[in-house]
Amino acid sequence: MITLPRLILLLLALLITGLALGCSSSRESTTGLVPSISSGAADASDWPPPVAKTVLRTEPNPLPLEVGVVVFEEGIRNPDARDARDKLRSVETRLAAAYLRDILTESGQWGAVRVLPGASHFAALTVFGVIIHSDGRDFVVDIRAVDATNRVWLEARFHSQASDQDYLDHAAEPFRDLFVSIANRLRSAAEDLDPKNLSRLMGVADLRYAQELAPDAFSSYLVEENGYLRPNRLPADSDPMMARIARIRNQEALFIDTVDEQYVELGDELGPTYRLWRRSSLEQAEYLEAYTERASGRELKAKQGSFAAMQQVYSAYRSVRIQEQDLFELATGFDNETAPTVLEVGENVVRLGGTLDEQYAQWRRILGQIIAIEQGSL
Repeated sequence: MITLPRLILLLLALLITGLALGCSSSRESTTGLVPSISSGAADASDWPPPVAKTVLRTEPNPLPLEVGVVVFEEGIRNPDARDARDKLRSVETRLAAAYLRDILTESGQWGAVRVLPGASHFAALTVFGVIIHSDGRDFVVDIRAVDATNRVWLEARFHSQASDQDYLDHAAEPFRDLFVSIANRLRSAAEDLDPKNLSRLMGVADLRYAQELAPDAFSSYLVEENGYLRPNRLPADSDPMMARIARIRNQEALFIDTVDEQYVELGDELGPTYRLWRRSSLEQAEYLEAYTERASGRELKAKQGSFAAMQQVYSAYRSVRIQEQDLFELATGFDNETAPTVLEVGENVVRLGGTLDEQYAQWRRILGQIIAIEQGSL
C-alpha cells in the first residue's frame, strides 16, 4: 500500500522531471543564411561524452579573420515569453554566445570577435549554436561554424558536465571546458586550410557582404562551384561602390560594438542569479537521480526517513523555482529597459528602439537603404 507521504513524493518527482531545460526539437533556422543545424532529441543517449579538462590554445600568429558569434537559438519549439523556463533559455542563448566570444578573444587566435544579434554575412567566419539541454549539471549545445565561401569548419554536438566543485569559484564558468573545446576545434579547422584558400576567403567575405547589401551591383562577382563560392571577377581598386561598402561596414561594426556593451550589462545584471539557478538545478538533478536509483532497487514501501527525503527533494525544487522567478523578472526587465541605440549616419542621427535583435534588423534595413540611395536605385 502506498502511503500519503510516498504518493506526494512520487507526484513531486514526476513534476520535477519536467523542469530540466532539455527539449526534443529540430532547429528551424529563421535566417536562411546557412543550412539548419541538425538537433536531435535531448535524450541523454544522444549526447556525446562530457568534454575533458581542456586547455585553451593561445599560440602566437593569430589569423586575421573576423569571427561573428550569432546569439544562440533556444532549441525550444514555440517558446512562450510568459513561461519562466522559456525566458531563462532566452537569457542563456545570449550569455552563452557572449561567453564563447570571450573565450575566442582570450585565445588571441583571431581578428575581432563579435556577438551578432542576428545572422548576417558581416564576418568571414560565423558561428551558430543551439542549446539542446541545460539543467545546471549538464550543458549540451549543437555548434555549426561556416565561412563566407560556404565551407563548414565545424558541425558537432558538445556536452559538458558540472559538479558542486565547479560552482565554488563564483567568478568561474562551470562549463568553461565546453567553450574551450569549441575554440580549439575552430583553430584546428583553420590550420587545415590552405594559405591560398585563407586569402581567398577574406576576399569572398568582402564581396559577399557587399552582395548582401547591394545585390544588384554585386550579383555577378561571386559564383558557386561544387557548393562553394569563389570570385568570378573582382572590383577595381578604385571602385567607388566598394568604398561605400567599406564605410557602411564600419557603421555596422560601430552598431555591433555598441550593442555589445548591452550584452556585457546583461551578464553583469543577470549573472549572479543565473549562477544560483544553475547551482540549484544541479542539486535538484542530483537529489532526483539519487532518489530514482534508490526507488528502482526496492519495492515501493514507506520507510523511516522517506518523509525527510521528500522534504529534501522539495527544498531543491523550491530553490530552483525561486531562482527561475527571479531570473524571469530580471530578464523581462532587461528586455523592457534595453536602451535605445543612437548612431550618426552622415549628417543624420538614427535612433533605434526595441530589443537588441529588433534594433539590429532596423539597422540593417537602414544600411541597405543607404546603399540603394547612393546607387541611385531609389
